[in-house]
Amino acid sequence: MLKTAAIALLSIPVLLIGLLMSSSCVVVDVQQADGPRILVPVPLFAARAALAFAPSEARQVNVPEIAEYHALAISIIDELMDAPDGVLVEVRDRSEHVLVEKVGDLIEISVDGEDETVCVKVPLSAVADVLDSFDGGKLETRDVLAALSSISTRDLVHVKTKDEEVKVWIW
Repeated sequence: MLKTAAIALLSIPVLLIGLLMSSSCVVVDVQQADGPRILVPVPLFAARAALAFAPSEARQVNVPEIAEYHALAISIIDELMDAPDGVLVEVRDRSEHVLVEKVGDLIEISVDGEDETVCVKVPLSAVADVLDSFDGGKLETRDVLAALSSISTRDLVHVKTKDEEVKVWIW
């Protein structure tokens, strides 16, 4: 009896570690030039569980302005998913270079300026999933979390200035 209870108690941490390892995490990493590094991993299973206790206004995001362009946005995403890789937009001026390109299943947006560098990688499949869940007036937060969960390991956002660096990735 005591042996069975000990095995059951010892298996709980093993199961929790297994759950953590099998779930995606959104990781936010902030490094300030003159301050501490802040690293926040957010397991998506924990975010989904916490959502059950969130107020109703946190479970839905009202975005009625999407309704007018919803069909067009789905059409654009579908076309981009089938399109070959390549540069979509490129703008250069004296102090900035902006590049928007399709690379595989991603839209990569890069901005190189005098004071900062920004790189955002948007998985087209995740955008399609979010657009599919749109009900005409709002998005369900759980659907956005599900779309994030479907993303394989990759960098999503990287912003670097002289004073700080911020990275967001899925792990």
